[in-house]
Amino acid sequence: MNRYNQELRKVEPATNSQTNQISPAQAQQLMQSPQADNVVSVPSPQSVVDNVFQPQPLTKDPYTPVQRGAGLLVRSIPFVVVYLILAIGIVFTMKLAEEWLYILFGVPLLVTVLYMSERTDKYTPAGVELERIGAAERVEFVKGERQERILSAHLANQQELRRMSLEATLRMLERGDSNGKQ
Repeated sequence: MNRYNQELRKVEPATNSQTNQISPAQAQQLMQSPQADNVVSVPSPQSVVDNVFQPQPLTKDPYTPVQRGAGLLVRSIPFVVVYLILAIGIVFTMKLAEEWLYILFGVPLLVTVLYMSERTDKYTPAGVELERIGAAERVEFVKGERQERILSAHLANQQELRRMSLEATLRMLERGDSNGKQ
């Protein structure tokens, strides 16, 4: 006999005298104790809504368009200096015509200012709200595509079931007709 067989015991169901029963008064007292909230309460499920569907609080933009333009001008001064030095250096080194100075200075500066202006507008409260709306539209579009795929698969499955049902009915009718002729 191995050690497991020696340890086997018969377990009998508990009777009322063996269980720990409490009276309704004791239960009420337990519910009123400060620890009851920790023991008894179950946290309610929280529904999470994607942030793109919640409008952001649009506070009034602290800057006017004129102030933003002035800020853009101040931020672009270092670029103006660098591009002007590079353009003058390239034109005199390669002995190019004076028109090249304007092209080599103007084109990079124009690209830089347009990029900085777009970024400035993007991070205003209105720009943030427009980005949120665009993100919500993208999320809805993806959800709609997914639902469309599920629906088309469901309809294809229903069509297949109808076809199988029709074939089974036709076979039964054909067998019925062949049995009736004999």
